[in-house]
Amino acid sequence: MMQSTADARLHSEEARLVWPRVRARRHHVAIKIGATASAVIVITTTVVMIGFLAKTGVRGLMEAGVWQLFFGAHWKPEAGIFGGAPLLVGTIVSALGATLFGAIPAVFCALWLSDFAGPKTRAVYRRVMETAAAIPSVVYGWLALVHLVPVIAAVAHTIYGRDAAVGGEGLLSSAVLLGVMIAPTVMLLSLDAISRVPQNLRDASSALGASRWQTAIDVVLSGSRRGIYVAVFFGLSRAAGETMAVQMVIGGARMLPKDLFSPTTTISSQIVMDMQNARPGTPESNALFAMALILLVFSAGLVAITRRLGEKGNA
Repeated sequence: MMQSTADARLHSEEARLVWPRVRARRHHVAIKIGATASAVIVITTTVVMIGFLAKTGVRGLMEAGVWQLFFGAHWKPEAGIFGGAPLLVGTIVSALGATLFGAIPAVFCALWLSDFAGPKTRAVYRRVMETAAAIPSVVYGWLALVHLVPVIAAVAHTIYGRDAAVGGEGLLSSAVLLGVMIAPTVMLLSLDAISRVPQNLRDASSALGASRWQTAIDVVLSGSRRGIYVAVFFGLSRAAGETMAVQMVIGGARMLPKDLFSPTTTISSQIVMDMQNARPGTPESNALFAMALILLVFSAGLVAITRRLGEKGNA
């Protein structure tokens, strides 16, 4: 009788031990199925989207003409003129200006926070930058339209004269705005990359007689350059693809800018402006898809350059 009671208790304990394992296995199977399904959905939608964009974009390139889309000086879809040079120049100059005004200062800001600022300052500044990175782009655009554009206009009139036909809307306003927008993201990514540099490398550099700035530049920046490349080119890609904020300050003129204070446009901004009047299947719509394909290739090229520079950094 005692033996049977002990056996029953043993079986009961074994059941309690085995049952959670069965549930855990089922749970793992469910997660595996969900993860696989999610991966298939994401990959399929991405491939379909890129395939459709490539097919329609190539059609637009053939209809409008490659030379015209890259070097034509006038963009007038309503007249069948698809000169994409103003869009390309506006996109590239704005993105490069954003890198100059925002990404590069953000990298050195991250270096200062990591190696020179105190822990409290670093924590507070990081929270502020995380909040700034989460602000919608249209808010940045509205603030720039109200506060930045008048300042740029005053600078332009100081340079060219009070009666000169220049204003605050243009490439310079767009570049400064984009620089402010991408700086928090670039700084956070750079700070994460810099924080992965081992402390013993800093200590060894200091032991050899290097100053803190020498250590920061020659050791920390060198050791984190792959992550910094990723941060800068990520910011450059975001600047190239920004739409609404840029549209609010760049002027929306479909022509090549004469200088940094002249209004012009970008690829993404012009797509937003023209998409409502471009019916699917028309040359106007296909030309917009062609410009979108060019922007996609440009962004993909930035990613490839980032990976290549990262590989050289690890060599």
